[in-house]
Amino acid sequence: MNYLDAVNTVGKMENTFDVMSIKCNGISIWPLLRINLIDRMCERDVTMKDNGNKAIKLVLLTLFKYNPFSIFKKRKIWLFAGYERRKTLGAEHILRISGGISKVEPDTLVIEKPSQMQLGDKNKHIPEKHIISESWFLLFVHVIASLYKFKKLKVENESILKDLLSELDVKFDYHSSISLLIAQYKFVRLLTTILPCPKVAIIECPYAIMGYVWAFHKKNIPVIEMQHGVLNGQHYAYCSHYHSYELYPDEIWVFGEEEYNYLKSDKCHYCKSVKKTGLYFLEVANEFFKEDVFKEERKSFESIVLVAGQRGYEQVLASFVDEISCQSPRTCFVYVPRTTEEKIVTHQANVLYRPGINIYEYMKWCDFHLTISSTTAIECQYFHKPTIFYDYESLGTQYYGSELNNENGAIYVNNVEEYNNAIDTIKEKTFAFKECFTPGTINIMGDLLKIQV
Repeated sequence: MNYLDAVNTVGKMENTFDVMSIKCNGISIWPLLRINLIDRMCERDVTMKDNGNKAIKLVLLTLFKYNPFSIFKKRKIWLFAGYERRKTLGAEHILRISGGISKVEPDTLVIEKPSQMQLGDKNKHIPEKHIISESWFLLFVHVIASLYKFKKLKVENESILKDLLSELDVKFDYHSSISLLIAQYKFVRLLTTILPCPKVAIIECPYAIMGYVWAFHKKNIPVIEMQHGVLNGQHYAYCSHYHSYELYPDEIWVFGEEEYNYLKSDKCHYCKSVKKTGLYFLEVANEFFKEDVFKEERKSFESIVLVAGQRGYEQVLASFVDEISCQSPRTCFVYVPRTTEEKIVTHQANVLYRPGINIYEYMKWCDFHLTISSTTAIECQYFHKPTIFYDYESLGTQYYGSELNNENGAIYVNNVEEYNNAIDTIKEKTFAFKECFTPGTINIMGDLLKIQV
């Protein structure tokens, strides 16, 4: 089953079953289970399990990447971010979403999720002064979670969950999901009991660490989410029919008007305290990247196409690029995968594979952009670059169809012929690009944090 079908199917189940009555340790665990269930239905969790040994090795290698004792000093903010979201700007590797937080409030502790990309990196390139690796959290959480293999969890109204899974005909190890949630909660609850507590926790992706959110709420520490990618009615973290005080953030900061309107609408139950803050890295990148990064390629090619990959669909997109590139020898296709771990196979000489580069620099200087449904489509609006969506499984139209259209330089194609027609349209038409990002990010964040800390 594809992702969007899984999201829609689970949404129907929410209308049929009393899902919020499924509880453990006194709280409804459905907000977590629905995400993990959708992953199971579209087999995303299989990929995660396959990477298990690699993840353990990464955790162990990065435990002492930063000084772990930094956590013992009182800080106003605990910021949870991920190394894979860092982008290079000159000599610094900047957090593209939350990089402005430490600039606005230096008394911030960054708790950084590890990544393979950082193993060869030197700390001198990291601008934050107070930082620890989240590997310590991941290590202890998984140790605690493993102990629950020997303990039967009491799940209230478990029969409802079993009936739901039976109707879906899905096998789902929900005990492991619940164990991980409780382990996250217990570990952060311990930390907030024995360590000086922050005044606020800021998390880029809280739906992956709901146990942390639960623990902060237990200590009356407000949790702010910073939008890190796609946020709309098709995203499984934001389209539940129900709200959870314990597991959802108290406030969310979003890129712009579209996300704000969705979250504030009656059909969304995620979080009603919503602020528009823009995207930090877009503003600093636009000022920094002054020179055309493709000046050498332009000597041999008439146009440059930036291809933005994404997890789970890399080879699908790469195969489509092979099809169109062999018919467009005067076009240079620059393929940037979602992560450096991806192994992509292309066969044409005019397809350049560029893992790990700063995709924002490429966005600014490319001629146009190709993706399946990456958020780079929204970011390219900022740089006034058209996007061609390879509308595989209708992901592009379902994610962006109501937001971006031909007038905004967004064209949805399903095959080579439609792609060629889209190129003709791009060459002939002038577009009205949308202002998708609220300007003045640093000033807005500064004003919002004055209220919190």
